[in-house]
Amino acid sequence: MSIKQATFLLKRISLPVVLLILCLMGCGNTSEREYTASVILTGGSGKATIESPCRIVEKNGRTTADIIWSSPYYDYMIVDGITYHPVNSEGNSEFLIPVKLDTDMAVQADTTAMSTPHLVDYTLRFTTADQGKELSEETQSSFEEQDVSAPPQIPEVEYEKTDENSFAGGFAIHRYNEGYCVISVNDGRNYLLVPKRKKVPEGIGENIIVLQRPLSRIYLASSGAMCHFDALEAVDRIRLSGIERDDWYIESAREAMDKGALVYGGKYNAPDYEKMVMDDIDLAIENTMILHVPKVQEKLEKIGIPVFVDRSSYEEEPLGRCEWIKVYGLLTGKEKEAEEAFKTQELLVEQIRGNSLSGKKVAFFHVNSNHQIVTRKKSDYFARMVEMAGGTYLAPDSGAEGSTGGQMTISMEAFYQYALDADVVIYNSAIADPPKSVEELCRDNSSFLDIKAVKEGMIWYTDKSLYQYTDRTGSIIENLHEIISGGEDETEFFHRLR
Repeated sequence: MSIKQATFLLKRISLPVVLLILCLMGCGNTSEREYTASVILTGGSGKATIESPCRIVEKNGRTTADIIWSSPYYDYMIVDGITYHPVNSEGNSEFLIPVKLDTDMAVQADTTAMSTPHLVDYTLRFTTADQGKELSEETQSSFEEQDVSAPPQIPEVEYEKTDENSFAGGFAIHRYNEGYCVISVNDGRNYLLVPKRKKVPEGIGENIIVLQRPLSRIYLASSGAMCHFDALEAVDRIRLSGIERDDWYIESAREAMDKGALVYGGKYNAPDYEKMVMDDIDLAIENTMILHVPKVQEKLEKIGIPVFVDRSSYEEEPLGRCEWIKVYGLLTGKEKEAEEAFKTQELLVEQIRGNSLSGKKVAFFHVNSNHQIVTRKKSDYFARMVEMAGGTYLAPDSGAEGSTGGQMTISMEAFYQYALDADVVIYNSAIADPPKSVEELCRDNSSFLDIKAVKEGMIWYTDKSLYQYTDRTGSIIENLHEIISGGEDETEFFHRLR
């Protein structure tokens, strides 16, 4: 039994005693639980949005949501007859309001964006149901971007060089003698990889997180990272999954879970700590959602499990996201394979650039449960992929009233205005199940019948695996080029809707 396992068991044994003492002392219920929930906003003009997911806090029997509007002009809200004011003085309006989960909540919000204040009726619905199909990893968490170009000083080892990235700006790999390496991430975290049988240098700084090789018993909560392990044939390095079997579209992950080689270890916001300790997990790989539950990260680090936060979803260039495979090549000792895999994807894009570009107009969307259109902004990475594939991406001129993130919700009328002349429309079935046919889509809203692409049969839907394959960015762009140019009826990541 390892020291980490023994320490954890001792703490577990002593917990009932501590609770008994607290009860005898007459302590009240001060338990606190923090997690995230998806938010659906309906009502109003359809232009306003609320950042989703949002932070939920349960304390002393009260459930509170920390919501951030897409506008700075909301000066108060009314919930169950009680008025709440913003908790911030700068930026988009932020409120702490009581909520009921999985229930439609009628609220009012006063906006001063127009010439006179208007009290607008809205409906909010907060749900903790797994939204893994959505781009949850893109949830923006404010942070001051750090320079990753300067190698940190590591006592007892000598700096040699820094690898040059082609597209990625979110990380840098610094190399030192005797095989020591540091992965610097632009959130300010630095990860020191210590070679097998080498000692951890003494006197390293507090901002250095030590990863002792080999890393072979990993807890993976970042769904966007699994594809890199798959491409490197290193899924066997992952012991616990933060995603359940049926939510994986990567076959090797499913097969590993079927065989029991990969086991569900709890979601990112509620991991199975006991299982992690007993399985001797040596690294937890998280996406930025972990930043919404800092107590989970603190607990992991307290029980001796270092946390690596993947920030690949913040890369502006699509191939920048793909280039993060080099990070996982370093973590798994498969750097040559990682370099070859990345070059393959880069070459696919270069070949497309050499072809004549069509410039055809492309609209991308799905319909939510409230019959609203959900699309991606012009600044979004998917829009960039469409442009790299030779298309012209169509979207509203601006992100709804200054909201962050790449997603926006609009009315069907707003979609109709800019997508009417689209040559190609793509339904985002990686988030919402697509209609079974063009007829079903148009039956739900006859306005689709007027769109050029629908008339001409140029309507497609994404494969459900789309967002789990960032390592195949070049292939996805190649598929986009094929459907935009009209050369294919069926591709790996896009299928024609009939």
